[in-house]
Amino acid sequence: MPYLRNAWYVAALSSEVQDAPLARQLLDDNVVIFRAESGEIGVVLDKCPHRFAPLSRGKVRGEAIECGYHGLQFGRDGRCTLNPHGAKAIPNGADVRAYPAHERYGFIWFWPGDPAQADAATVPPYPFNEDPGQFAVVYGHLDVAGNYQLVVDNLLDLSHVEWLHPMFQQPGGVDAHRTEFFVEGSTVIANRWKPNVLVHGLHGMLWDKPSTHFDARSNMRWTAPATMSFDLGATDCGGDVEDGVKLPNAHLVTPASELQSHYFWSIARNRRIDDAQTGAKLQSIADRIFRTEDVPIIEAQQRNMGATSDLMSLKPISIEPDIPAMRARRILAELIREEQNGRRASAAE
Repeated sequence: MPYLRNAWYVAALSSEVQDAPLARQLLDDNVVIFRAESGEIGVVLDKCPHRFAPLSRGKVRGEAIECGYHGLQFGRDGRCTLNPHGAKAIPNGADVRAYPAHERYGFIWFWPGDPAQADAATVPPYPFNEDPGQFAVVYGHLDVAGNYQLVVDNLLDLSHVEWLHPMFQQPGGVDAHRTEFFVEGSTVIANRWKPNVLVHGLHGMLWDKPSTHFDARSNMRWTAPATMSFDLGATDCGGDVEDGVKLPNAHLVTPASELQSHYFWSIARNRRIDDAQTGAKLQSIADRIFRTEDVPIIEAQQRNMGATSDLMSLKPISIEPDIPAMRARRILAELIREEQNGRRASAAE
């Protein structure tokens, strides 16, 4: 299926790539992610050009990854740096495709498009993940047997919380919410405000005031292709956001293939940041919610859709909470068309 390729996607959590190489399917390609001795990250195609053995079955040697079959080594740029056999000459064509990679915010990012356009300065910003004086952070990764845009739909339409997530349900349901949806350039914003509601949810875990009610918010920003920043928090009723509980989230979705996705996430908190037990509890609860509530419904959707990722071809009905996701789908489709047309024009020149 077509993807937006000139964009940063997450390949792995930083914690997933230590001494051993990591094999992963990303945008239909089987790649290996490895951490060189210097600490720098390499992302290359997981196929040795000699006899096509997976490089992920080998070992990291200094700044290179070594094929576990015949010992050829390849640097982070994909070039063969060692042939241990005979006269040691490097054969012509002895390289593998390498992807620009950058490590930031606790994630390993890769660029599957034109390497010349890869600019580390354009990695989507999640500064709360790198602010230990203000926030503590937990991370997670889930595999989803469904198209990545279904995961995005789920995150841009948080009305489902009142039915799917018992921990977050409120008296009054969606009628107690105030919503606003709008677009800024190619960014979709879906804000959900919950004024004067019972203390509840993840922010309720961290609430440190005697009041039983607070003003809660759950505001999502989507940027193509599938990176989201989630402003989750609560204040005293009528209070200042800066004085309240803040749980800024990153939600980052990378297609593995048309019908398989990687869902990476992080949750920061500005309360009890030195309490490891609070962090472990928050990580466990978030993982359970995503793993046992969100992922099963997305996978069930995909099963009912069959072997297609084209939701609109199935003519679904629409309701008001679909507005942000539908806008995001249209923006992404247009960006993909523009990118493909640009490649065709370049090829014709």
